[in-house]
Amino acid sequence: MDLSEIKKLRTRAGMSQTDLAKKAGVSQAHIAKIEAGKVDPRFSTVERILRCLREEQKEHCSRYMTKTIFGVQADDSVASAGRLMRQRGVSQIVVFRGEGVVGLITEEDLLRFKGDSDSTNSEDVMSDSPPTVSKNTSADAVRDLLLEFPAVVVMDREKAVGIITKSDLLKRI
Repeated sequence: MDLSEIKKLRTRAGMSQTDLAKKAGVSQAHIAKIEAGKVDPRFSTVERILRCLREEQKEHCSRYMTKTIFGVQADDSVASAGRLMRQRGVSQIVVFRGEGVVGLITEEDLLRFKGDSDSTNSEDVMSDSPPTVSKNTSADAVRDLLLEFPAVVVMDREKAVGIITKSDLLKRI
């Protein structure tokens, strides 16, 4: 491989020299020298850089997640959950306790509910918490989860930053 290809791959991946250097465990100056052809790097260094670039080119779920998460707090009423789903035209909403994800209310959960929707808390009718993934999780891994669950919540550290449903994946086709 011609080392000048590294720059093309890096720019195609939308990475700066600094970003690539951090991921590959080398200095930004070393990346610049490699791209300019001023040094002959070790094979292991080139291998690490290429591995980082290949990883960056994978399709990550953050590229197609919906950034707006519709949800209710666990102690909000079932009636307010149903209203939110109708108003927003969604088939499921996330149930939070503070900022933590504790469950999911789906259309099916509401259809099964037989009680006073104004005095029953959302947590009393919710399904289990949906799976959570990092924003760098591959599209393939999320697809596999969606075969088992109605939604996947995308996390950045401890904060929910997006949601992916089956319809989000179908938009990619």
